[in-house]
Amino acid sequence: HTLYIESQYFLGSSHLWTNQNETKCGNLIPTEITLKICEKIHRHERFAAYILVPLWPEGIPESSCTQAILHWQKLTIESMYRRIVETLKKEGRSSESPKDYLNFYALARREISSNITKSSSSESSLFMNPLSTRVLAHKTGRHQIYVHSKMLIVDDAVAIIGSANVNQRSMDGARDSEIAVASYQPAHLPTASSVPHGDVHGFRLHCWATITNKMEDVFKDPSSIQCAHRMNEIAEQNWNDFISPQDIEMDSHLIPYPIEIDENGYVLASSTILQGFFPDTKASVLGAPSLQIPEILTT
Repeated sequence: HTLYIESQYFLGSSHLWTNQNETKCGNLIPTEITLKICEKIHRHERFAAYILVPLWPEGIPESSCTQAILHWQKLTIESMYRRIVETLKKEGRSSESPKDYLNFYALARREISSNITKSSSSESSLFMNPLSTRVLAHKTGRHQIYVHSKMLIVDDAVAIIGSANVNQRSMDGARDSEIAVASYQPAHLPTASSVPHGDVHGFRLHCWATITNKMEDVFKDPSSIQCAHRMNEIAEQNWNDFISPQDIEMDSHLIPYPIEIDENGYVLASSTILQGFFPDTKASVLGAPSLQIPEILTT
């Protein structure tokens, strides 16, 4: 019925990428999610995947390393949306949006200027460049809330929480060591038509209340089109507050990942941001390939 994922990275299934598909980032998680969505579309059944990632990985957003990771992420997301759009067209349902089934989000906060603490003299050297990302963020009060968690909730029945991200380092089996714990309740399992309302369901609702600052009845059925639309509505309103030139204090933090999907499923930077850059940065949302950094370090 539904997936909710929190991951510091979302990279994989390079065999489906539009280019650079020889890259050694072959974990099948994005493929499996895509195939499940396409199967559900073919069977005229509902399915919704909600995937939460950072706006950009830790580090300087303009750096070659960060841009390379964002480039792999863009190719991964694009490969998923292209196949979902293709399936909708084959089924004669082109009027439906791929975001009815798959959505990527991030977290952000916004403070009003009067609430931002002035930097101490010991930090003054960090603010020497008036165009630096930190200076601009300090002036605008815009900050990402960094997603460092690694969590999967399936059908409100099983929760897996651990150290593994959705990337090749974690999923390769011969690189990083990982650990996770899976929790479920035998008395609360999904049926063909509904998700259970046990402790995992309550935990997912608590997670969503934390990131949206809302607790709504529509959240109880996460696979429904109404829930997908409502989550996107909340995220879009928060995004508008985040990028607004006005001084705004945000109390809800879910935002859409700043991309758009064209009629063929290709990924573009959001038209609401200048030059395709993250707000207050010179860093491309879509990333850029690196000729210097080996892919084993960024996948």
